[in-house]
Amino acid sequence: MTTPTPTTRTAPTASPVTIIGAGLGGLVLARVLHLHGIPAIVYELDSSAEARAQGGQLDIHEHTGQVALEAAALTGEFRALVHEGAEATRVLDPRGSVLFDEPDDGAGGRPEVLRGDLRRLLLNSLPEGTVQWGRRLIDVTAVGDGRHKLIFEGGATVTAELLVGADGAWSKVRPLLSTARPVYTGAAFVETYLQDVDDQHPEAAAAVGSGAMYALRPGNGITAHREPGGVIHSYVQLARPEEWFTAIDFTDAAAATTRIAAEFADWAPELRALINDAARPPVARLIHALPDDHRWEPTRGVTLIGDAAHLMPPSGEGANLAMLDGAELARALAANPGDVDAALAGFEATMFARSSAEAADARLIQELCLGERAPYAFLEFIGGHGLDWTPAWGQAVSDYRGEDDEPDFDDTTVRMTVPASIGGHHVRVELSNRFADAPVRIGHATIGVGDRFVEATFNGAPSIDIPVGVSRWSDPVELSVTKGDELLVDVYLPHPTPYATAAGFTFDRSLPGDFAGAAPFPLEGSTPAAIDESREFPAPNTGARADSGSPEPDGTGWSLPAGGPFLRTIEVAGAGADVVVVALGGSSTAMGWPQYAAALLPDDARIAVVNRGISGNRIRLDAPPATPSWGQAGLSRFDDDVLGTAHATHLVVAYNSNDWGLPGRVTGTEEMPTLEQLIAGYEELIDRAEKAGIVVLLATITPLGPELRLDSDREELRQGLNEWIRTASGHECVDFDAAVRSGADPTRLRPEYAAPDDTHPNINGSRRLAQAMIDALLRL
Repeated sequence: MTTPTPTTRTAPTASPVTIIGAGLGGLVLARVLHLHGIPAIVYELDSSAEARAQGGQLDIHEHTGQVALEAAALTGEFRALVHEGAEATRVLDPRGSVLFDEPDDGAGGRPEVLRGDLRRLLLNSLPEGTVQWGRRLIDVTAVGDGRHKLIFEGGATVTAELLVGADGAWSKVRPLLSTARPVYTGAAFVETYLQDVDDQHPEAAAAVGSGAMYALRPGNGITAHREPGGVIHSYVQLARPEEWFTAIDFTDAAAATTRIAAEFADWAPELRALINDAARPPVARLIHALPDDHRWEPTRGVTLIGDAAHLMPPSGEGANLAMLDGAELARALAANPGDVDAALAGFEATMFARSSAEAADARLIQELCLGERAPYAFLEFIGGHGLDWTPAWGQAVSDYRGEDDEPDFDDTTVRMTVPASIGGHHVRVELSNRFADAPVRIGHATIGVGDRFVEATFNGAPSIDIPVGVSRWSDPVELSVTKGDELLVDVYLPHPTPYATAAGFTFDRSLPGDFAGAAPFPLEGSTPAAIDESREFPAPNTGARADSGSPEPDGTGWSLPAGGPFLRTIEVAGAGADVVVVALGGSSTAMGWPQYAAALLPDDARIAVVNRGISGNRIRLDAPPATPSWGQAGLSRFDDDVLGTAHATHLVVAYNSNDWGLPGRVTGTEEMPTLEQLIAGYEELIDRAEKAGIVVLLATITPLGPELRLDSDREELRQGLNEWIRTASGHECVDFDAAVRSGADPTRLRPEYAAPDDTHPNINGSRRLAQAMIDALLRL
């Protein structure tokens, strides 16, 4: 690095500020200097303003780019260029399911504009001759007294009194100040375009929507923007070694497209169309970055702005920061007319601090988009309303279409009362329409604790239509929640609505009408005291034996989970949880031990517990067609139910015997797994969790039901899997089997822990499993 001479120079007067590069940063610098009466000249290697395409759409941020445009006195002209409605944002998974959908609210906080239009506006705001086209800088050297000699292609030379490098990633000016060079970040973008999308590519257009769309999975992503004129501009993101891209011949457009598209072979066709149907040859852009804390010693007569100073992964801030750099440098020079050194020192100190923070955020965003927890980590980042959310309760919804567990809803209010495993000061709820044949209309919803209810809204509206296959989050509401509180979520369903996407067994229906937030809640009839044989499990959750002589629950009855239709997750802000435990499993998990675990934890434990169990669920295979409510296989739903749980730190894999108990009884015998296949399923779950930084605990399998325990082959599978979990898996074991099995007959549950079917744990048994899980968790 160059060490400055400790003298002071006055601002250039006759000699203009010399700017290398006519990108947005250099042009804003020239424009703001012009407004302050300071001459500038910009040298640009392009032969003209229209010599090459200027890239796609930019969102111009309030705290950076818009500040720069205000300093340039161009806010009004800029607003005339904005692509209205383009601030909408949606996130999809590779199946094309919408995970997040935020419409353009019209506030203009991040208005979208084409880069080419913005550059043209800046060019037209400058005095004629400010930009010198076709001037490729070849070399630059210091000639003393803070001046620098510039040599251009063809031999022309210029001596700069004050030199500003605004010449991007591979700046020719940067070596005067720093030895740092951009380094490949491990990912690249492949740029594609679709034209006339509404007529020629309607499915892709519908997937992208009116603004920006992110479809993400670990290592792969597609970011697409709807641009004016029926254009979709996409960046196909791939986290691959640099050699992977250099091995592709991008001069052969068809071959390159085929190679890139092969990495998305299992994605939804409307997303693959963004690659396969592109109207232009694909262009690979390898992503490079400078060190996050890139800076240099003050050096007389020269500085850097934009990517030349702080190249970082794409995050939406690059162009915004470049423009702000240009505006702030110009204002610093204008504010220090007799002291260029002071102007540069003040500008650089501010820029270094800002760019270091933004560069760290940019690397984080790349990891959120392409890392092992994509797209869910990205959802947490963009969808949090500035709050840090922790799940206080959750369930795994499944498909109840075609089953008769519950009648349909029509002009009905549903009240779901669930326990909060952790407290906070704001609340929001996730309502899912994952399994349905039509949109679900939520006419009104409230969230309550005790006797206080707060109106829930969705993007500011009191009602919402949830499309098929997706979830919607309510807006945050200010509501104080303490660990152990009962949270009440009321949902009014004004239209005929099938009981389709659901879980849980204990929720209330109202008399006809909207009773969201009503106290008392007008129940539809009285809760039946007799067992409802039409349900998979009986309705009562009191736990009192008929011969006990006491009306009080004694813990011997069914342990049934709180929950209900459409409600999937409740999150709180302000919890500050240290640990978020996700329980993945079958009926013994779904039926309650996770909620008892939350209740048994100390009040100051700072541990949240989320129940993602599904009755009848299996690790390896989806539910049989006759009983879809048993859910997608654990391996199939892992991403949604585990990685999709905000800030998950620990996973308890707590399956029971469904994988080998159903074949030959409910499904074909060909579905019977071997011990090796079962272990392989566990190992895949473990591997996927650990790649995402989640600690895994494995629960042993409790004794089989009466109709299974006498089958020596099935019991042998259970014992073999338990032995592997305890001794060979290499992971922390939660020994559920040892906690509740009979001492007299280890193939059976202890009578005091057995539900009426002698297969599932009762309430006392679920509490015993909960304590075993807590003990194991505390050992870690």
